[in-house]
Amino acid sequence: MKNKALSTLMATAITATLVLPMSTANAASSQIQSNSYETHVAAAKKVIGESVTIKNITKDTVITSNGTFRIQSALKPLFDTSNKTALTNARATIVVKNGQITDVTSLILNKAGTSKKSVYFDGGDAQISGDLTVNADYVKIQDVSVDGQLIITNRVKKAVTLDEVAVDETITLKPIVTKKVSWLYVTLIDMKSSNINLGRTKVNVSSDQILSKVDVVGKVESFEAMSNIEKLTIDVANDFSLYGEGKIEQIVVKGGTKVALDSGHLVNNVQVDDSRVSVTLPVIDKKELNTLIASPPYVQVSVNGYDVLNTDKWTTQTERTAFESVVTSARAVANNNSASQEQVKNAISQYKNALAVYQAAQKSGTKYGYGDKASLQSLINSVQYVTVSWNNGSDVSYNNPWTTQVEKNAIDSAVSSAQAVVNNYYASQTDIANAINNLNNAIWTYKNAYKYGNNGYYVDKTNLQTLITSASNSIVEISYYGNGYDVSSNYQWTSLNDYQYLRNAIDQAQSIASNPYATQNEVTNVYENLNTAYYNYNQAKRNGLKPY
Repeated sequence: MKNKALSTLMATAITATLVLPMSTANAASSQIQSNSYETHVAAAKKVIGESVTIKNITKDTVITSNGTFRIQSALKPLFDTSNKTALTNARATIVVKNGQITDVTSLILNKAGTSKKSVYFDGGDAQISGDLTVNADYVKIQDVSVDGQLIITNRVKKAVTLDEVAVDETITLKPIVTKKVSWLYVTLIDMKSSNINLGRTKVNVSSDQILSKVDVVGKVESFEAMSNIEKLTIDVANDFSLYGEGKIEQIVVKGGTKVALDSGHLVNNVQVDDSRVSVTLPVIDKKELNTLIASPPYVQVSVNGYDVLNTDKWTTQTERTAFESVVTSARAVANNNSASQEQVKNAISQYKNALAVYQAAQKSGTKYGYGDKASLQSLINSVQYVTVSWNNGSDVSYNNPWTTQVEKNAIDSAVSSAQAVVNNYYASQTDIANAINNLNNAIWTYKNAYKYGNNGYYVDKTNLQTLITSASNSIVEISYYGNGYDVSSNYQWTSLNDYQYLRNAIDQAQSIASNPYATQNEVTNVYENLNTAYYNYNQAKRNGLKPY
C-alpha cells in the first residue's frame, strides 16, 4: 500500500498543474467554475481534483466525461480492464498532471450485481487517497487501500462484501428513509482493525476478524453482529435491539429509549451513560451447565476392582477426586449470579473435558454377584455356529467358515455344561464364574479352528477396492460457510453435506470390502452406490474464493 502522507503531499503539490481538455472560448469561465468547485469541495470534504464520470477503460487509458487520460503506474490496478464492469458510470475525483492521472481522491461505484453474480472491483493493493463509496447492490471490493471513509449508501439494500480492504477512517453505513426496510448483509473478510459507523437499521455484519469499534447512531432500531467486537457504542434515538453471536468486550449505551442487549453474544462489560435509558442486559444461559451438574455420572471407587461387580464400573480415588473438583468449580459458576456467559461457556467446556478423562479411566469390576447367571446366559446366547464340513471345505461355499465335527462337538459340550449351570438353581457364584471361564476358552478355541470353504464362485472385490481408493483420494477442502469464501483460491471445496455423503458411501463400501462373507451381489450394489456418490461429489467441487 502507498504511504498516506506521501500521497496527500503529492496530490496537494500537483493541483496547480491540473490540465483538462476544454475549448479556448470557455476556458476562462470553466477555470473559474472549476476553481470555485474545488474550493467548495475542499472545504466540505477535503477532496482535491476534478469530478468525472468514467466511460470506458483500455489497457493504458481511462476515458471519462472530461477526456481521456493515461494512468500512473501505481494506479493501474484500480483501472485494470478486469474492473471495467465495476467502473461503468462510476464517479471519480482525479488529479491530472500532463495528461496522466496521478491521484484518485474519491471513487463512487454505481454498477450493481445480482444475487447470483456479484460485481467485482479488485484494487490490486492500490490506493484511493480519499473516500470510496459503494452506491449499488451486490458489489464485492477487494485489495484496496482507502485513506478516507468507505461509505455504503442507502441504495445498497441487499448485500455488499469487503475483502482485505484497508480503511483508514470508518466504514460508514448511511441511513435509509423508508417504511419497509429489508436486512442488508455486509460481509467483511480479512478486514483488520475495522471501525464501523452505523446509521442504518437492519444491518447484518459478519466478519472473520475482530471489529475494533462499532458506533450505532441515529434512528437505528436493530443491528445483527455475527462477529467479535472490541467496543460497541449505542447512541440511538428510540428503541433498539441487538442480535447475533460472538464476543463483545465492552458495550457503551449513550442514548435510546429501550435498548435490548438480550442477544447470543458473550459480553464482558456493559456501561450505561444515560440513566434514562432502559437497558435489558444479556441473559446468561445456564441451562446446559445446570443439566450437566445436576447428576454427575459418578462410578464406584476401588483399589483394584475386585470388590466391584462385573456389571459395574470403577475408578481410583485420585481419578474420582479430579473429576469432583471440576464439578465443584462448575457448580460455583452456576450459582454465581454475576457470572458472564463466557464463564459459563468455559465451565461447560472444562466439565466435558474432565468427564471424558474420567470416563476413559473407568474399568469394569471383576466380582460376580451371588447367583448372577445373566452374564453366563448371555455368553451362551452369543455362540455362533458355523457349517460342519466332511470334505475339508470342498462342500462349503466360498468364503464361508467351517469346522470339523470334532470341533463342533467340543463347543457343543462346553455350551451344554454352561447351560447346566444356568439351569441349576443351587449353582454358586464360583460355579457360574468357572462356567463363564470354561465357555470363553471353548469359544476362543472354536473360532480359531475356523477355515473357509472353497466351493462356489469367486467374489471379486478388486474394482470395489480401486474405487474406494479413488474416492478417498478425491476428497477436497470443506467450506463451512458453504460459499467458498473460507477456502483459498488455489484449492477446491465442497459443502460439509457433500463430503459427508461421500464419506458415508466410502465407509459402507469399505465395510463390504472387509467382510469375508460378503456376496457378489452385495459387492455390486455397494460399488454402484459409491460410484454414484463419487460422481456427485466431483460435480459439487468448486474453486475457493479466498485469495491465496
